[in-house]
Amino acid sequence: MAQVLDNLEAARAAAANNAWRAAHAAYGELDERSLGALDLETFAEAAWWSGKLEQAVGLRERAHAAYSAEGDELGAARMAITLSWDYEGRGSFAVSSGWLANAERVLANLPEAREHGRLVLTHGLTAMLAEGDYEKAEALFENASEIARRV
Repeated sequence: MAQVLDNLEAARAAAANNAWRAAHAAYGELDERSLGALDLETFAEAAWWSGKLEQAVGLRERAHAAYSAEGDELGAARMAITLSWDYEGRGSFAVSSGWLANAERVLANLPEAREHGRLVLTHGLTAMLAEGDYEKAEALFENASEIARRV
């Protein structure tokens, strides 16, 4: 048990210092089934920045499920937005849209938070890069910036 706690603390400390490969290695020594939502999210970041993209996406999906199970709606929305970006980058636009719709549903009834800004930013990036609608993108980026200042 002490070794597990040592590895968990080592993983968290490495992640806090953006030492992603060390964090990934330390998390890799743990039983993933024992990790809570935040550790799954952090493990996913460590996997992402260590070039383990497939693993990162899987961990983000598990983090989303864990946040949902814990009742952490902002965490679930954050993971849904991140997964939307992940799938959009792969060209899986329908899956990406599904994750984004999930985030929108969750955030619709919550007080304004930084996740709302990330959602608007995502819409702005889509308007700019996928739709070529620069005026719409500019307005969305301004809105995201205003949300960032407020929260």
